[in-house]
Amino acid sequence: MTPLRQRFIHLLQARNLSVSTVESYVGAVAKISLFHKKSPLLFTENEVLAFLLHELKVEKLEPRTVELHRSALVTFYRMVAPEITIMQHCQRIKIPHKLPSVLSREEVERMIDGIRNLKHRAMVALLYSSGMRLNECAKLKPADIDSDRMTIRVEAGKGQKDRYAVLSPRALNILNEYRATHFASDWLFPGRRSHISGRSIQYVVAYATVNAGIRKRVHPHTLRHSFATHLIEAGVPLQIIQLFLGHENLKTTAEYAHISSTMISGVSSPFDMPLASAAGVRHE
Repeated sequence: MTPLRQRFIHLLQARNLSVSTVESYVGAVAKISLFHKKSPLLFTENEVLAFLLHELKVEKLEPRTVELHRSALVTFYRMVAPEITIMQHCQRIKIPHKLPSVLSREEVERMIDGIRNLKHRAMVALLYSSGMRLNECAKLKPADIDSDRMTIRVEAGKGQKDRYAVLSPRALNILNEYRATHFASDWLFPGRRSHISGRSIQYVVAYATVNAGIRKRVHPHTLRHSFATHLIEAGVPLQIIQLFLGHENLKTTAEYAHISSTMISGVSSPFDMPLASAAGVRHE
């Protein structure tokens, strides 16, 4: 590892950023260095733009991913070499706004009921019933489950912030059944060396989706989207859902109202509304 990369890592860690964020930022800078085969301290503005355009047009990466890489470069130069201003005119990548895929409650039930492995069933049940993120679920410890208060302590979630998530009685029953048949561990869902990996959870969700005969593209975050949408449809206030999800901005939570089938179906199209009486109305 070069001294430059090590310094960047130390500066990111000093900001108490998550491990995944540090890895993403360092990986982005390493990728462009490999692309141009030279130190990022020697890049020109045109070389940075060429790299970002290559990711967008040739590699066909998602705009959100390319924007992450651009942001990583901005952070790198600001921290490591503030005298280099080549990112000054590199504007943010426009990210298309896409509505997330959401499962119906019946589809979620089919997914969970079809999982025979108790550990996997408990993971999927917790992901949906609490709205936790993938990494938050993977890093759960037995002590984080508070069955007296019916809460889940989410430690160092996104932004390194702790919060409490709701613990579903049904999910707790599945979890207790799983824990009764598995050896004790420091982690609620142990992996080979520490906690279960995010990739393993992704595989579990993907397999459960196919097994349930669901044709939608489903990943662990889809269960979080479904959790929020179903609570909105049940009339739970946005401020409560915001706390459960750990959103800093209520606007982020409010986006789920756009995909609520209950809210949409409760509104009539103007095409179906009765016409007002035309009596006495003059048309110019």
